[in-house]
Amino acid sequence: MRGKTHCTIGVLSVIEASLLFNIPISIFNIILSAFFSILPDLDESNSIVSEMFLKKNTSKFILKITIYLINVFIFFISLKINDNFYLSSLITFISIFIIESKLNHTFLRKVFISLIFILLGFCLYLVNFKIYFSIFCFMLATFPWLKHRSFSHSIFAIIIVYFLLKQIELITNILNLSFFGTISYASHIFLGDLFTRSGIPLLYPISDKKFSFGFFKVGGFLNNAIEIIFIIILTTLVVFTIINKFNLLNLTIL
Repeated sequence: MRGKTHCTIGVLSVIEASLLFNIPISIFNIILSAFFSILPDLDESNSIVSEMFLKKNTSKFILKITIYLINVFIFFISLKINDNFYLSSLITFISIFIIESKLNHTFLRKVFISLIFILLGFCLYLVNFKIYFSIFCFMLATFPWLKHRSFSHSIFAIIIVYFLLKQIELITNILNLSFFGTISYASHIFLGDLFTRSGIPLLYPISDKKFSFGFFKVGGFLNNAIEIIFIIILTTLVVFTIINKFNLLNLTIL
């Protein structure tokens, strides 16, 4: 399922939940929900959420600079060792092939996205934020290294996200942070990837067994059309709930 579909489903889910449980919802809650609805895909280096933290063009530029600096370093080190310009050039030339085969764009994106969260976690700790903020950042730092649709798409990830958001909510007094954040995160799994053909390992890491009610497959006209129909159904449900609430309110007033 595409990232923008996950985002739309996440937002519609929290609006529906706020109506059903009579919990006020704000623009901040909706923005938060949009973010958490795509957060499980941080385990995919080319996903929308990964792109939010590190643009592909930026990471490609960093890769070129990194390879260039490593090769310059190797060239001067080899010159220092043997004083032979031609031999040093040959060593550097061979090194280019070896480095480019090992240091690829995907690997570098994972490294830098993880570093962003690690540095953020340490910065929050150093400025005396409560430890739960740092723990949450450090948890996200592990996501890029996970196999796609593994732990981040499991029930245990949802539980951990809820627990950490609840602690942050109690510290910051941001009302319903854990409620909306967890519902939108869970919507990615239970209203999204659970309906894909490949399925998701809900009990990971206890079990690798994948659960699927699947017919969705990313890409293709038919699957994109099904995603749109799914969103229309959810939107209709939200509208129906709003009308129901309005009618009940009028009956109460009368």
